[in-house]
Amino acid sequence: MKITVICPDVSDNSLGRALLLADMLGRHHEVELVGTMLGAGVWPPGRDRTFHTMAKGMRWPLYAGAAAKLLRGIRGDVVYAIKPLPTSFGIALVHRARTGTPVVLDIDDDELAFRPAAPITNVRQMVSSLAAPNGRTWTRMTVARARAANAVTVASTGLQAHFGGTIIPHAKDTTHLGPLVAGDAGVRSAAAGGGDRLVMFVGTPRPFKGIEDVAAAMPLLRHQARLVVAGADSRDPYVRQLQRDVPDATFLPPFAPDRLPPMLAAADVLVVPQRRDPRTAMQLPSKLLDAMAAGRPVVATAVADIPHILGEGRGIVVPPGDVPSIARAIDTVLGDPAAAAAMGQRARAWCVAHASFDIVAPRLAAVFDAVALERGTGEPRHPVPV
Repeated sequence: MKITVICPDVSDNSLGRALLLADMLGRHHEVELVGTMLGAGVWPPGRDRTFHTMAKGMRWPLYAGAAAKLLRGIRGDVVYAIKPLPTSFGIALVHRARTGTPVVLDIDDDELAFRPAAPITNVRQMVSSLAAPNGRTWTRMTVARARAANAVTVASTGLQAHFGGTIIPHAKDTTHLGPLVAGDAGVRSAAAGGGDRLVMFVGTPRPFKGIEDVAAAMPLLRHQARLVVAGADSRDPYVRQLQRDVPDATFLPPFAPDRLPPMLAAADVLVVPQRRDPRTAMQLPSKLLDAMAAGRPVVATAVADIPHILGEGRGIVVPPGDVPSIARAIDTVLGDPAAAAAMGQRARAWCVAHASFDIVAPRLAAVFDAVALERGTGEPRHPVPV
């Protein structure tokens, strides 16, 4: 079976989920990647990947030409749309209407939470949203059609409660991503000259991810440590503001996937400080499972599925936005390296048993096998209320 994976925007970190799912499907099926480039270039960690078709994103009505290019490039027996967005799921539904090719939809975020409604008095913002291929108006329509997919996969229990479907977490190749004895010496040198302990955030910085809370916790620590933000693209206005607001932190640019294991190993503690926010309410951060697969000690906040995943001593969970609690948790890890190492071992064991490629890839393949068997027999279900 050939599967076409459609990424809504190869310029941002939605490509990460697309590549992850494509890699797992590639264990059992032939896979091709297609997608729209809405930004200036391919998301840095995915620049070495091959795309069968890539369309340059434009605003409506010019995006119709890019959509036509994507439609011509789809050759799969099943289409896998990443996110319920017009540039992925919308394209897939049009292709199904024309050819009958079944569609599997993957959902890893509450997309409407990322696209708040514009005030009715802000005409410029409303017009801009209408012109954007994935603006709120169009995204609202595709989210409402989510249950029209032949099958749905989701990344968290919260998304499953809303959309149904099969949970496919941000699985990790635990044979590749595992504990390393030595971390990235370049990271330690750049961050602290090899001296300070490193408190590290690895991922794409966003306002709801709580980096500012960790920065505020750093002066409260009893142990000497430095905050490192790895994956910070200086072209991003938010990153530039963060660099101004947190001058004592070390910011490292996005990096190739093969640098992730030594990057994680360089950290003394990894932080996943999600804030309580509509955008995080149903989100499972991929970086949490990265840290667990690498056997690193984690301090995270009690948002969505995180308390369950880090339960039974697999990490330290604190209330979101609670700066003193974040500081105490980091101090706990830094103050007892043996206990921190044992915590990391428990985290890795859970990841291998529940979120490794070996466990999740067969579950994902089964979704597509079932859809292929039922091709042409499924009836669209009722749309999800929005």
